[in-house]
Amino acid sequence: MPPMNLTRRFIRPVASLSLAAAALLSSVSTAAADPGDLAPTDAPFSVIDTAALPLNDTARWETVLGHDSSAETLRGITICSINHVPAPVDLDPRSRAATPAFTAQLRPGGDPRGWAATVSAAGYNGVAEASYALASYRRYLDACRTAPETVAPYVNAAVGTSVLDPTEAHALIETHDAWMEVFAVATNDALVETVFTHPKGGPIEFTYNPAAVFGALKMADVGALARPAVNPL
Repeated sequence: MPPMNLTRRFIRPVASLSLAAAALLSSVSTAAADPGDLAPTDAPFSVIDTAALPLNDTARWETVLGHDSSAETLRGITICSINHVPAPVDLDPRSRAATPAFTAQLRPGGDPRGWAATVSAAGYNGVAEASYALASYRRYLDACRTAPETVAPYVNAAVGTSVLDPTEAHALIETHDAWMEVFAVATNDALVETVFTHPKGGPIEFTYNPAAVFGALKMADVGALARPAVNPL
C-alpha cells in the first residue's frame, strides 16, 4: 500500500488560550463601559466556538446558528455505515439517544483545504448514558464498515480516549474513499462530535489544537443546535 500523503499538525494551546483570555477580558471591559450593550436580544445563540475548530486558520468557519438536518445517528456512525445507512443490528440499543442527532454543516469563509466538516449532537438523560453512548460510538467506528480491506497501520486502530479524560475521543479513520477526522465528547446531557472528511488523494494537510477542539465541543450549546438553522441547506 502506498504511504498516505497526509500531514497532521498539532498546535500548542498556549497561544489560543491567551487569545481567548484576551478576547474575554476585552468583552468584559466593553460591557462594563457600556451597560446598554447588555439589553436583551432575540438574536440566535452561536452553537460552538468555530475559531477553536480544526483548520480555522485558513477555513475561517462561519458562525453556526442551528442544525441543517437531523437523523437517528451521529455523522461519524453514518459515514462508517454501508451506503451511509446504519444497519439496526449493528447499533447498540442501549446507546439510543433521547433526541434525534442534529447536524450542522460548517461553512467556510476562507479555504478549508478540501475538507468538509460538520458539528452534531444527540441528547441523553444524564452523564452515565452519554458516557456509555461514547463507548458504543468508539466501538462502532473501530469496526468502521466502510473501511477498505487494508488500511494504513496508524489509522482505524482505535477511537481512543484521553487517559486524563475518558469523556473525550479522537481518531483518524480511513474509509473506502475518504479520510475522516473525528472528535467527540460525552457531556452531562449529550454526545457531541465534529467530523472532518477529505477525499483520498493528496497532499492533504490537517491542523488542529486538540485541547481547543475538545473544549469547544464540551461548551457547545446543544439547545441552540436543536433549532433549525436560519438558512438550512
